[in-house]
Amino acid sequence: MKHNVSARAVGITTIVLLLALASFAEANASAAPAKSDSQHLLQMLDAPLLFVKRHSYQGIHIYDTYYQWHPGGGIYVLENPAAPPEEQKIRPVIDPTTPETLGEGVYTDPELSWDAKKVLFCFKGTPKGNTSIYEIGIDGAGLKRLTKPELCLKTCGKKIGHHDVGPAYLPDGRIVFTSTRLNGLVPCNNTAVDILHVMNADGSDLHPISVNNVNEFDPSILPDGRILYGRWEYVDKTALTQQTLWTIYPDGSNETAIFANNLVQPEAFLDARPVPGAGHLLASSLTKHNSTPRGSVGFIDTRVSKNDPSAITNLDNPDNSTVDSGDSCEPWPISRDVLIASGRPKGAKRNNIEIRTRKGERITVLSDPNICLHSPMLVKPRNIPPVLEQQIDPKQNTGAFFVQDIYKGLKGVKRGEVKWLRVIEETSRASGSRDVGKNPYNQTFLLSAALAFSVKNYLGVVPVEPDGSAYFQVPSGRAIYIQALDENGTMIQSMRTFVQASPGVTRSCIGCHEHKYTAAVNTGNKKILKRKPAQLIPESWGSGFVDYPTMVQPVLDKHCIKCHGAEKGIAAGLDLTGGWTEHFSISYENLVSRRRTQVTADLIAGIDCMNGTARWSAQIFPPRSHGSGAAPLAKLLVSGHKGRIKNLSRPERDLIMAWIDTNGLYHGSWDYTDNGCRIAAWTETKNAIVNRMDSAGCMNCHNNKGKVLFEHDWINLKDPHLSRILRAPLAKTDNGYGLATCRDRKLDPDRRRVRMFYTGGYVHRVLPAENFKPQTFTGPDRSGKPVVTFQSTQDENYIAMLDIIQRGRQSALANPRVDMPGAKIYPGLCRTILPVPAPEISPPLNATGQKDGAVRLTWPRSAQNIGLSFALYRNDKPAFEPDNEFLVNSTTLFNYTDIKSPPGKQYYALVASSNGIKSRPSYAMTTVLSPASPDAPSGVGPQY
Repeated sequence: MKHNVSARAVGITTIVLLLALASFAEANASAAPAKSDSQHLLQMLDAPLLFVKRHSYQGIHIYDTYYQWHPGGGIYVLENPAAPPEEQKIRPVIDPTTPETLGEGVYTDPELSWDAKKVLFCFKGTPKGNTSIYEIGIDGAGLKRLTKPELCLKTCGKKIGHHDVGPAYLPDGRIVFTSTRLNGLVPCNNTAVDILHVMNADGSDLHPISVNNVNEFDPSILPDGRILYGRWEYVDKTALTQQTLWTIYPDGSNETAIFANNLVQPEAFLDARPVPGAGHLLASSLTKHNSTPRGSVGFIDTRVSKNDPSAITNLDNPDNSTVDSGDSCEPWPISRDVLIASGRPKGAKRNNIEIRTRKGERITVLSDPNICLHSPMLVKPRNIPPVLEQQIDPKQNTGAFFVQDIYKGLKGVKRGEVKWLRVIEETSRASGSRDVGKNPYNQTFLLSAALAFSVKNYLGVVPVEPDGSAYFQVPSGRAIYIQALDENGTMIQSMRTFVQASPGVTRSCIGCHEHKYTAAVNTGNKKILKRKPAQLIPESWGSGFVDYPTMVQPVLDKHCIKCHGAEKGIAAGLDLTGGWTEHFSISYENLVSRRRTQVTADLIAGIDCMNGTARWSAQIFPPRSHGSGAAPLAKLLVSGHKGRIKNLSRPERDLIMAWIDTNGLYHGSWDYTDNGCRIAAWTETKNAIVNRMDSAGCMNCHNNKGKVLFEHDWINLKDPHLSRILRAPLAKTDNGYGLATCRDRKLDPDRRRVRMFYTGGYVHRVLPAENFKPQTFTGPDRSGKPVVTFQSTQDENYIAMLDIIQRGRQSALANPRVDMPGAKIYPGLCRTILPVPAPEISPPLNATGQKDGAVRLTWPRSAQNIGLSFALYRNDKPAFEPDNEFLVNSTTLFNYTDIKSPPGKQYYALVASSNGIKSRPSYAMTTVLSPASPDAPSGVGPQY
């Protein structure tokens, strides 16, 4: 492994030197004449102008325009851009009329070679086809196709084609671009994810250099050879506003946030390019997210704090730098004060090519009444940046991280408090879904109640040294982030952004959130670097996915529900039973309820991540302000709950802490069924209950100005007799289920216990922070005279309501979600960039014979096993050699039920495999019972 321990310092030093050199160059450059007339600005166009004719961008997001189809136009050169309009000479480089042509289609994303003799561009030739990258001479000769993506027929979400877009020449002649080839899907839209790739000049050796699970944009090259690009991310924060500017080395190492990673507006930064002769300046488009890729254009001064709006000079809205609306895009900087861009002057119907200045000058260079003009750039040679030395070792599949001092940036955290670093993979879905109808909680694959958007793979933990350092190995090809834990396993801080472990590279960081220009400390005396990097170890509960229904709920069933929802009542009004709700479960909705404000899931201190709360979730939080370090539930568990949970084991407690720190995931995997994420019978069941409540007299209290006050945890479809709607009005009886908690008073709508939306529903636009000021939550209201509506379970309204809920249960089980018994589960797939190594020996196999003659087979769903394929074999002899003769099934799940096993003693073998490499088998034995005869029907006799 290559121990590039000072890579961070080298990168920082490079930036500082570039800034100094840029300042020197500017100070000694000849000052531009003070003229401000249009002729002077036109004279700055001192070379032919390349541009694109294309129809206006279409689509509802900045990242999905390549799915649209509006053919027309091509790529052209304006030979004399400074000339009056009547003298301008335009020639096509490629369009349907040129000798070398691709015909009608969408021509886009041109990029000039360093010597300005060649042009890269993208072309889509059919409505549902692919977008490919081509190269052609600036003279229109030598057309070459460089990429030919295959159609994506199974895993591309809503669409079919694959798309290679946004190409740019690297200093060594290779090409960087973004592509959807890896089949990842956007969590909030189900369209393909395009991320950074690199290929040779001829299209060979095409491979990804990014691990992002959402889209990236518009790579260009900085003067020091790094790649500048736009990166979308939402690790436990809003999915709307975080399309920000990053840099990365051409080998995929050292990705670094350069501007706006915690800035809410502008929502997106696109088309970013360095300003010539000014190393600290960038030109960029400033756009909305839910829009086409147009808005305002301007300059960004990277010397200013990286989340400070004052760094932006907005040319379209000089009085408000954060405005991101409009029709401007694709700036090409000419100087630190002047750029050319595509824009639409007031009253125009099409985008023109314009000159824009810091002084507010706006001059049309070229227009066309029939089609928009885009992507202007001057056809003249540029200096080739240096070729950065390759840091990675492609033969390796791990990298390492060296944290010099975790306490740097952890304000208020005492030395010695951080005991562990937890490493989590933010996975990317590469399998389908069967969700139907509107996307609940703005998620096309529902995972949480507007909290986390992606499945988390807990890779393991490593200890922190007394001096705050840690040196550890991490699998490459994954988007990972780190959490700092204390001795109780509660979270002190979480990155909430991702990096990758580049193969064979050790990446160094100073601590938490160090300033990007901070010099690295001397690491020469660090003893930790003199040994091999530590291996990740499983947490006390294990590793891998954290799934609420199958992992957390059993702990609650074992230790909590006897007081919180079962026969002893519903203590503190908190129901922790696992009854199914419309999308989740009763206990889940109780624990993630927004009791006081939308921005926080109170009991777990979860961060609300819906669009409307972006100003909250986008911030850098102080230590112990969210997750298990701040959660009332976590504090209760650590305290022992006044002796009520004395049998709760440390692994069980740690598991609940880990779940809290997923930021409230419900579904912990990408597995799915044909029935989607919603119980279809929910609304019908609820409405029937409300109608019966009216006839039972409940509406005297539950009707508020015509609106029925009803909470999701009143109906328990899993265990109907535990439904609060039946128990609250039921007299306390010997069976223990009556609560008699109803009171003769109107319900206060402001005292709701369970609500996923304090705002009343999902808010798609960013709202001011003051809209979410915390309110007081006072708990259950016990005022008023007790009212017992059901004297016993024989009350006709009780019987009718129970029957409604039971019928709802039957309907739900007929179309089960993935968290219900009887569901036919399709294995969800995490996108894999590097194959998961096959272990030497397959995971341990457990085989259990069932009363019905079936055999339940299970094996660990650990971090090391996620991504493997498994084959199951059966034989009546021990230690048999698995082959196709004995094959039972192949799967990527972690369980299987064998319903065809013959009675008697049976032996099973499990063989894991990855990328064609098989592990040695693991074995298990069980005794298979003969299927029991069904019970004789009761109450049936001879008919006379």
